Amino acid sequence: MNLHWLVNKGKGIPVLMYHRIWPNVQDRITQTPEQLLEQLYFLKRNGYRSLTLPEYIEIAKGNQQAPEKGVLITFDDGYYNNLTYVYPLLKELQFTATIFVIGDSLEGNLSLEDPLNRKMSVEELKTLDSKYFQLAMHGFHHENFSTTSLTDIQSALVKTFDIFQHHQIPLVRALAYPYGARPEEKRQFDTLKQWMRNHQIEAAFRIGNRVSTIPSPDLYEIKRIDIQGNDSIRSYAIKLQKGRLKPF
Repeated sequence: MNLHWLVNKGKGIPVLMYHRIWPNVQDRITQTPEQLLEQLYFLKRNGYRSLTLPEYIEIAKGNQQAPEKGVLITFDDGYYNNLTYVYPLLKELQFTATIFVIGDSLEGNLSLEDPLNRKMSVEELKTLDSKYFQLAMHGFHHENFSTTSLTDIQSALVKTFDIFQHHQIPLVRALAYPYGARPEEKRQFDTLKQWMRNHQIEAAFRIGNRVSTIPSPDLYEIKRIDIQGNDSIRSYAIKLQKGRLKPF
C-alpha cells in the first residue's frame, strides 16, 4: 500500500546528494550516466531550477526569495567521473551543481590505481567553470566528525581552507559532514557550530533524507536527500517531494 499521500509535500528546497557516476554500475553511491541524465531531464521537464551553492545559502538565510521549484544538486568526494560524466550533462542542460571536495585530494591523494574511486587533481579542479560546478569542503581526510576530537575537526577544516587558498582554487565556505556525521555530544557540536560561524563557514550539510526547510532553522544542520543507484525514476520523484521512500 502506498502511504505517501499521508505525508505532506516537503515545504522547502530539496538538496540532492550524489557521489559516483559510472557506466554499468549501480550501488548505494553509484549511478550510471543514463540514470543521471534521466533524472536531470525529469527536473528540466518539471520546471525545476538548479541553484548555485551561494544562491542556496542566501535563500536558506532568508536573504533571497526561493524560486517556485528550486533544487540544489550536490556531489560528494570530488570523483574524476564527475568531470567526465556529470560536467557535460550540466552544460548540455544548463544546470549547476556543487562538489564537496576532500581536502587531501589536493595533496595528491587521488586513488589513481582505482578508476571508479579516482579523485580530481588540482589541475582538473581548476578546469571547472563555476557556472556549472561550485566547490566546497568535505573534511580533509574524510574524517568522521562523530568520533574525531573537536581540535582535530578544526585542524582539518583549517588545512582545507589553506590548501584551497594555496592552489588558488575558488572555495565556497560551506561543508558537507563526511558520512553525514556530527559530534554526538550537544555541547561539543554547539562549540563546533560557533567555531564555524567565527571562521565564516556559512552552512553545513548532513543527510537526514528530508526536504530542507526554507529559511533554514539551523544553517549547520541542512538536510540532504540520498540519491542511490537502485532508485527508479518513480522513487526519485518521491524523494524529490518527500525526501525519502518510507513515509514514516
